[in-house]
Amino acid sequence: MAKNLIVNCATCDARTMQEENYAHYETIVINSAALLTSPEGKAVMSKLPVTLNCANVLEVARDVHLRAINGKHEIHDSDAVSPAPFYLVVNGVLTIHPHTQKQLEHCVGITVNGTLTCPESMYATLADVSVNGATTCYPDGAIVLKRNAVIDKVFALRAKNSLYWSARRMIMVDPQLDGAVLRSKGASFRSKEVIVAQSKAEELVDLIDEQAQLILVPDHTAVVLDDITLDTSTVGRYGKKLYVIGDVTVPQQNAALEGLEYLNVQGDIKVPQEHKDQLLSVLTEVSGAVNVTQPRGTVVEDKPYVKITKWMLEQQPKGILVSDCAFVHIADDIPREWITERLHIEDCAVVQCCEELEDAVAMVCEECAQVGHADRVDGGGIGDTIKAALGGIKGALDTKVINATQYVL
Repeated sequence: MAKNLIVNCATCDARTMQEENYAHYETIVINSAALLTSPEGKAVMSKLPVTLNCANVLEVARDVHLRAINGKHEIHDSDAVSPAPFYLVVNGVLTIHPHTQKQLEHCVGITVNGTLTCPESMYATLADVSVNGATTCYPDGAIVLKRNAVIDKVFALRAKNSLYWSARRMIMVDPQLDGAVLRSKGASFRSKEVIVAQSKAEELVDLIDEQAQLILVPDHTAVVLDDITLDTSTVGRYGKKLYVIGDVTVPQQNAALEGLEYLNVQGDIKVPQEHKDQLLSVLTEVSGAVNVTQPRGTVVEDKPYVKITKWMLEQQPKGILVSDCAFVHIADDIPREWITERLHIEDCAVVQCCEELEDAVAMVCEECAQVGHADRVDGGGIGDTIKAALGGIKGALDTKVINATQYVL
C-alpha cells in the first residue's frame, strides 16, 4: 500500500474528509488553486500529516453546493436560478452580465483564480469575492464585446444605440467600415486602446472614449493577433502592411521582407544576422527586443545524452541546434568562437563543459536548468544523473499521485 499521497488539482474539497480513510499515509500533499474546508474538515486535517500548497483556503459549510469551473464562465440574466446555496470557484475567466442579481441571490461566495469582469454597480453587492488576478468593471448598460473586438462593416449593420465596451482593445481597420452608419445608430465605444485606420480616424474619433489610447495605422493594414513566421505565405495571407500583436520570427530563407511596406510588432522579433538590417529598414515599431538567431544547419533533439565535439562543428559551419536533451557534454577542445557562432542549446536539463568554456556556453544556452563545469553541476556526469533518476523509482512506487480538475477528499 502507498505510504504517501499527492493530490494535484484545480479545486480540492476537503469538507467531508474522514480520518480513517487517510490515517495510513505518512505524508499527504495537496497542491491546488483552491481548497474548500469546513470546521469538521479542518479538525480531521489537523490530525493527519497534511501539507497544503494552495492559493486559497476557503471555509464553506458542508451543505453548500460547490460549483467549480475551469476555463471561461459567464452568468446571464437568462440562466436558471439556484434554489439552494452554492459557492462558485472559477479557475479562468468569469464574466458577470447585468441584471443577474437573482442568479447570484443564493451565491454565498466567489473565488476567481484568473480574471473577473462585471458591471460597476454590481461589484460592491457581490458577496465574499476573492480574485487572484485582475478585476475589471465595465459601465452599467454597456454591451460587452470580446477582449480583442473587431469593429467592421458587418458590426455596423447590426449596431445598436448603446455603449460598446471591450476589456483590452478594439480594431477598426475595415476599409468598408462606415462611421456615419455607427453615428446614426447612436453607437459609442470604450476600451483601453483602439486601433484605427488613418483614413477612418476623423469620422470615428468622436465615437471613441477620450481616455482610450488611439493607435493610427496605414490604410489596408492587417492586425494579426498571434505569433507569426514572417514568410511569403504570411504576407500572401495578410498583405504587405502588418500590425502584429505577438512575436515575429524571420526565417533563414526569407523573401517576404522585400515586399513589406509597414511592420509594427507588439512583441519580440527573432531574425538571422544577415536579415537584420533589412528588417530594421521596414520596421516601424517594436515593443519588445530584436534578437539575432544563431544559424541552425542541423538539429539534435530528444536525446538522453549528447556530446558535442569539435568535428561536429567543423562539419556544420551553419551551426547545430541542440534541443530537448537531458544531458549535453561540450568537448574541451572546441574553440570559443565556434561555440558562439555555430552552437545553440535550448530546453536541455544539464549542459556540462570545462571551466574555460563556461562563459561562451552560457551565452548560447536558452531555457536550460544547469550550465557549467562538472563541479558546479549536480551529479558531475551522465552516470550520476541516471543513477539519481533510478534512485527515485522506489520512492515513486510508495507514492499515490492523483491528478484531477476537481477532487473530493
